[in-house]
Amino acid sequence: MNLSRDTNPFEDKMPSSERSTSTDRERLLIDEEATHWSQNNRSSKSFLGGWLRVLFVVAVAVLSCLVGVFLGHNQRDLDKSCTRRTTQYSPVIGQVGLKYHQQPFNGSLLKQNIFRQDASPEVDAAWESLGANFRAIRVPAEDAQKSGLAKDQVKIREKYGGGYPANVEGFHHLHCLNLLRQSLYYNYDYYHNLGTGAFTNDDYIVRHHVSHCLDVLRQELMCSLDVGVLGQVWVHPEHPEPFVDFNTKHQCRNFEEIREWAEKHQLPETVPSDFLEPPLLTDRVYEEIP
Repeated sequence: MNLSRDTNPFEDKMPSSERSTSTDRERLLIDEEATHWSQNNRSSKSFLGGWLRVLFVVAVAVLSCLVGVFLGHNQRDLDKSCTRRTTQYSPVIGQVGLKYHQQPFNGSLLKQNIFRQDASPEVDAAWESLGANFRAIRVPAEDAQKSGLAKDQVKIREKYGGGYPANVEGFHHLHCLNLLRQSLYYNYDYYHNLGTGAFTNDDYIVRHHVSHCLDVLRQELMCSLDVGVLGQVWVHPEHPEPFVDFNTKHQCRNFEEIREWAEKHQLPETVPSDFLEPPLLTDRVYEEIP
């Protein structure tokens, strides 16, 4: 049997319209699968991206906390190191600790504040609030030696708690500065006539008290000499001239915390007559006030 040249025994006998429909279905199926894969891929990427952002935020937060802890710990170590090198140990260091902060000074020449005003009850109250007349604290026996106290210094009887009576030195400095203020020529008569505090004594003792305070403050200022510098500013716009700027910045200690502690730990204003231990035969007893 002769086959036509156009006839192919392996040719698909499906009509052309049906072949076209089948091809369209196959393409649609492929497109649907591709779309589904693409959507799943985008969803996975979005999910993964979201978690990566969360992990990044958490990592930054943790790192920030660690840096903060490190810097805070490092600052405390620096404060302690500075204290050890520059300060005699005392219970203040053990119980309060010394911290440092930047503080601007009020160095005004002409603008008064309460601490600079002429003698009055209000001015006295302001100085009193600083701790200028705080009483002694109790230094525990175990802290005495490292606080610079000798074994034969005055002690409190054990039945009253033991330890050593001692004044926080910085508040003695404030007491001395206050006495110098009271002894200024324009304040002296007021306090002499008032006859309280240091002025209950004869003028001879007052003079020695004042000169003692003057010299203690001299030594303190020389010991802890401030090496900051005082710049200059221009004053009087009509005819400018330089003037020293006393409004400087300083690294200051936590005065208020220390003041509160010292106030709270003062010994009672009145104590029993046998509050102190009498000196032992081996204790030093000076012939006169040193």
